Amino acid sequence: MIIGLIAFLFSAIGTWSAMHYYVYKNLASVGINKPFLIGLLWVFALLVPLSRFLTLRWRNSLVSFIHWVSMVWIGSVFLFSFWLLVSSVLRSGIYSFGFGGKIDPVQWISVTALAVLSMILWAAYQVFNGPKNVPFDLDRSPRYQKNLKRRFVQISDVHLGLTLGTAFLESLVKKINSLEPDMIFVTGDFLDPEFPDDENAIQILKKLQSKEGVFAVSGNHDFYSGLKRFQTLMERSGIQVLNNETKITSSGIQICGIHDQSANRFPAAGVACDLVKALDGIDSSKPSILLAHQPKKLQPAIHKRVDLVLSGHTHAGQIFPFNAIVRLAFKYLGGLYRLGPDTDLIVCTGTGFWGPPMRLGTDSQIVVVDFKF
Repeated sequence: MIIGLIAFLFSAIGTWSAMHYYVYKNLASVGINKPFLIGLLWVFALLVPLSRFLTLRWRNSLVSFIHWVSMVWIGSVFLFSFWLLVSSVLRSGIYSFGFGGKIDPVQWISVTALAVLSMILWAAYQVFNGPKNVPFDLDRSPRYQKNLKRRFVQISDVHLGLTLGTAFLESLVKKINSLEPDMIFVTGDFLDPEFPDDENAIQILKKLQSKEGVFAVSGNHDFYSGLKRFQTLMERSGIQVLNNETKITSSGIQICGIHDQSANRFPAAGVACDLVKALDGIDSSKPSILLAHQPKKLQPAIHKRVDLVLSGHTHAGQIFPFNAIVRLAFKYLGGLYRLGPDTDLIVCTGTGFWGPPMRLGTDSQIVVVDFKF
């Protein structure tokens, strides 16, 4: 285990260093002052571990600002190094077809750098603009024939921390309440470990308004933050945490929920992910909803004819081109999918964000489901 940790650290440091060197090599070639560029890149590169150190000890506005800058830089240096590499490969390809004499390498790199800067600004704006409502209409009335309609609002992957705090949560609660939901679902990763203000968050969450209840399940980051902490915060806010179990609402809808599938990596938490237990005893003649943080290993829900599974976790990659990498691990990235004859899956791409405060090629979402049965 120690050898694996050492290998990971060397790999991470090597990758981090290589990205900075590649950015330096390209930007220096377009005439940016080299001593200035070296100093700037060293400051930003060291700011990330410094921020990590500070957040473990202090939680104030200065530390929050340093953390925010370091997270922006993580996303920025990745985008710069990735797109400069793509640009270099493209330019080499053009040269190989005999058009090299028509391309000025300095102008090529300059245009690429400006394009990446535009991407960074757009990605930051997407986050600053806040989550958007994403509507879905699901009609199960042919199956149940009750002629009823309920509105579900799902949030997932809020990731409250030093970057997104209680001001964001306050605006989020107002947006949710404006939708007049019958039920509200929180599908995991609500907290990150560095979030400093549980008490204020509880008071804000108490303002959530729904006719038939607010339900939550844990995500992997809720285990990182401490499952007991997550459960206490939810329960004190009037939110029911589902521990591999099913609750029945006043309109007869069965709400099932499981712990995150990473639970077995945290034996001290004293819980496991048990989908079979959560679905045990549900009545297939009545509508049912399953809350599961990760959109995978859901076959028992299909067998039990669960109407709708609500998940998150993937962030749809959050920053392009990570969506291609995330797809290697998750078949379902974001949106509505058909799992089986009676079962749909909705994957929320995240109401907040994780790491860099950026969204490129993806959106922050509040999922709104109008469910007829």
